[in-house]
Order: sequence, then C-alpha cells, then structure tokens
Amino acid sequence: MTYVQNTEREKAEMLAAIGCKSVDDLMAVIPEDCRFVGELDVEPALTEDELVRHVRALTASNVSADGHPCFLGAGAYRHFCPSLVDSLVARTEFWTAYTPYQPEASQGTLTTILEWQTMMCRLTGMEVSNASLYDGATAVVEAVLMALRVKSKATRVVVSEGVHPDAIGCLKTYLKCLDVELVTVPLVDGASDAPALAQAATDGTAAVVVQSPNFFGVVEELQPLVDAAHAHGALSVVAADPVSLGVLEPPGAFGADMVCGEATGMGNPPWFGGPGVGYLCARSENVRQMPARIAGETVDAQGRRAVVLTFQTREQHIRRSKATSNICTSQQLMALRATIWMALLGKQGFVELSEVNLARAHHAAARIAKIPGYGLAHAKRAFFNEFTVTTPIAARDVNRRLLDEHGILGGYDLGQVDPSRSKQLLLAVTDSNPADEIDALVAALETIR
Repeated sequence: MTYVQNTEREKAEMLAAIGCKSVDDLMAVIPEDCRFVGELDVEPALTEDELVRHVRALTASNVSADGHPCFLGAGAYRHFCPSLVDSLVARTEFWTAYTPYQPEASQGTLTTILEWQTMMCRLTGMEVSNASLYDGATAVVEAVLMALRVKSKATRVVVSEGVHPDAIGCLKTYLKCLDVELVTVPLVDGASDAPALAQAATDGTAAVVVQSPNFFGVVEELQPLVDAAHAHGALSVVAADPVSLGVLEPPGAFGADMVCGEATGMGNPPWFGGPGVGYLCARSENVRQMPARIAGETVDAQGRRAVVLTFQTREQHIRRSKATSNICTSQQLMALRATIWMALLGKQGFVELSEVNLARAHHAAARIAKIPGYGLAHAKRAFFNEFTVTTPIAARDVNRRLLDEHGILGGYDLGQVDPSRSKQLLLAVTDSNPADEIDALVAALETIR
C-alpha cells in the first residue's frame, strides 16, 4: 500500500493533542543512552535495478551448506525433508487473510496448530503445547517468564552453562529490567552439575534451566537436575532438540515442568540463520500462564467438529496486565512445515531418522578420535548427533583450511563463546551427512595439524 509521510502540520496537531511540544519531548521517557541523536549515516537511495544488483552481489558472498559437505550445527541442523512438504505447505487450505483468529475462515491452519501441539506433547512427554514461538532462544525466555508468573514472588533464575549461549544472552536481556537475578552454573566435564544447581537455587528461585543435549553436545542426566529444581520449589525447564527425542527419553518422563527449544530442523533448512521456530510444552496445571496461541477442539452450532483458539493471551484480547504474550509470538509457517514433516515421517520414520543421526555421529566421532592431535573433549559423556572435538591448532584455523583446501564447512568454533575453548570444535553429524562426506572430513582433518 502507498505510504505517505505525515506533514509538518499533521505532526504538530498530533503533538498538541497529546500535550507535547516536540518529538524530542515525546521521546523524553526513553533513557538518553537508548536514543539516537543526529542524522543516520546511510548511503544515498538506490534505484530499483541498482538495489537488485547490490543485493545479488551480497548474496553471492554466502557459502551455502547445499553446495558443500557441512558439519556446522550449534542449534541449527540439516535433516532430510521430503519434497512433499513444499507442495503441501502451499495448498490453499492454509491460506488466510490474516492470522488465524476466525475459525470460520481458518480451519486448515487451526487444525495444523492442533496437530502440532499434539505431536510436540507426545515428543516431549508433556501435557500442553502452544502454537509455536519465535525461535529456540526466545522459547527459553518465554518458559522462564512463565515460571516467574507461576512463582510470582520469586526473584532468581538458575541456568546451566550448557544452555545455548543465545538463550542465555536473551535471558540476560529480558531479566535485567525485571529485578530478577540470573545465576549461571558452570559445567563439570561438559555436563551440568546437579549439586551446584541445587546449591545455587534458593526458595526464591522460579526456574532451573538446563539443556539436553546441551550446547556442547552432551546428553544430560535429567533426573538429578529436575530434582535439584524441585528441592527448592522451582520449576524445571529443559531445552531439548526435538529430533533427539526420537531416541532419548522425553524430559516429561523425568518430571520436567516445561520443555522448550528450537524446532527448525524439522521440515525447515537452516535458512542462512533464520527464521526459526520455537516450541514450548508444559504441565496442564500451568496452562493459563502459557504465552501465545493454544488451539482446541469443539463443535459448532450444528454439532460438527471445529477447531478454535482456546486461549488468546495477547494484549488485544484481554487486559494488558493479564497478557502473557506480545503481538506476534508465533512462527506459524515454520511450525506448519514441521507439522507436515512429522506427519510424513510418521512415528517409525521419526525414530529411524533419529537413529541414523545417532549412528552417523558416533561413527564419525570414533574415527576422528583416532586422528593424531585430535580427540573428544568429553569422551566419557553420551551424545546424540553433535560432539566437541579438541584440535591441534585453533579451531578457527581448522575451519578455514577445511573450507579453503577441501571445500568442507566445518563445525562451530567454541572459542567464540569461551576463549579457553579456542582449540575445540563443535561438530554436528546428521542424516544429511552420508558416508562419503564423513570420509572426506576425516581425510581432511588428517592433513590439518
């Protein structure tokens, strides 16, 4: 639609109506260090054809995982995706003029939301799920904020260092203005320390957050971690890769109160870093504190089956002070792709895909561990499809040589999050890495010393 800028007269009328003398007066409530003063340092406007050429030049600098053997994970994973996902996601049953509030216009989308919720509950062993969230990092934040609403007098949140750095960073950003203390507990040999978590938690703790498999690939022993949270009346929040739950016991089986994380790997490629799709599952007793949409089943006036939004917890639907969700806490298209993907794989196919990930990763790890100068950083710990490798030279140099000399996209340089780990490489091996790619990686590492 056409955008027409407000005239100076219109701006003056609006400012007068709200009792402000100027735009600066209007913005005075914003802290000075958060305000931009002066002119934006931007280049002159481009014509349409100049802009197209500029953007094409920028995209040409990208290195696509589709054109190289890729062992980069760190939260965004490549998995097999049937071509039928692309076909089904474009069907007109899923078209709607706006987000799916009106059941009479959006039965297709509402039905897939209900299916998503059902599948995610079965995967995680939980009782309720919402329609989706932005991504894995903000899903952890939403789980913690939910815990703070449930434990309304709590002033502390405890998080394991094994939680994804992006999630910890988001927690710091959200909690610093809420008068809530965030305590990070170090790992022991790559795994969360249950006694340390229990010691960090107090009776004023809302949540204890762990991740399994954690950021360094280690599969955590969840029972003592959940018990450490419950010992102080805190809620246990577990972030989990849903694909791993095809072979691992679901967190709900250990008594977790909430399970959340990133689900992009199901039916979605890494998309050059986004968009993602977060998920959040919980116990039914806390459903009214859950953010975002929740679909449910009912009947219409003629007694026919219908799907509606059972909970709509946004500011535009209820009193602002009661809202648990902001204006757009959903990634419905990505969640739709994940739902179709799970339906196409089926229960047995999902398990088989997870087993392939497990087998290929362990095969690769065993071979890499035999290369002189290389080893497994947490050799005694269990892992799913990602593991930390110690390298003879800086991990960033290993990655550079893998790409420049062998055309291989290596793992994640852990020195980026912890300088003491500069010689550690986080490698992800999935069903998208066949035997010849693993052979090529091993052969390449044998030449990099």
